[in-house]
Amino acid sequence: MSQSARLAVAQSNEKGTERDEALAEVRQLIIDLRDAAQDGRDLARRYADVLQNVVDEYCIEFEKRAEAALARLEAAA
Repeated sequence: MSQSARLAVAQSNEKGTERDEALAEVRQLIIDLRDAAQDGRDLARRYADVLQNVVDEYCIEFEKRAEAALARLEAAA
């Protein structure tokens, strides 16, 4: 095999290796992005649950206070 043919084969192998590495990197990036998106969805759900619980708690407390204030007004009338 001539030197130029060996050089062409070596360059072809190098390009193939670079391509394989780039594909592996893209695959890993896709996996990382999917994981990050899932983590973000999970976090959003947890915060939504916390916020819902806080709103429920304040609404219940407000309702109790409003009922007590209404009872005082009715008693004073």
